[in-house]
Amino acid sequence: MWKAEKQKGGGSAAVTAADGNVYFRYEKGPVVLVEATEGGYKEKGTLTPEVENGSSWAYPVVCDGRLYLRSHEALMCYDVRKK
Repeated sequence: MWKAEKQKGGGSAAVTAADGNVYFRYEKGPVVLVEATEGGYKEKGTLTPEVENGSSWAYPVVCDGRLYLRSHEALMCYDVRKK
């Protein structure tokens, strides 16, 4: 149903959904926020994690308006609440 024009990251992606959005955390590269809709692929933004210690496969977690990303021993937290 969705087709992105070009993949933003490299390798596989860990995926989670929250608040009507889907978060793709690519093994090599950014986190991509996509609106969860049947109408097509609607990218809402990208985020490059502050710490990248090689390939990362940990699933992103969204809780109480915060996005948590892990890269080996590093844990990052980003405010993703609507402003």
